[in-house]
Amino acid sequence: METKDNKNRINLTVATPEELVFEGDVDFISIPAKSGSLGVLPRHVPVIAQLKTGILKLVNDGKPVYIGVCRGYFELLGSKAYVLTERAIITDFESRENIIVELKKKHDITQEITEETRKVVQALAGLKNLKL
Repeated sequence: METKDNKNRINLTVATPEELVFEGDVDFISIPAKSGSLGVLPRHVPVIAQLKTGILKLVNDGKPVYIGVCRGYFELLGSKAYVLTERAIITDFESRENIIVELKKKHDITQEITEETRKVVQALAGLKNLKL
């Protein structure tokens, strides 16, 4: 049975494959969904959303908490919500934009492909210089 305090709150878990980043009750969640920003209050209809790299904003007793997330999924069923993301960094209001840039840079697939392609080209060039 829910207590009066928990009745108008959402129990949120934010996790990455490596760690549990946040767990607790919140009053409001703003999600950087791929389809656009999504605000969630207690008693919201069930929802599943794909996340894009951005800032997850939580409001807990009137105090905001900001978490930079890098892709993933959000799920809300009843009063329980889950954020599963590749990477999450708790930040402050002033550092939000820097965190987004860092997350995008570290998880830019084109940058990863370019780096791997460069390594392959270097290896091929080295093989061509070998005399058999």
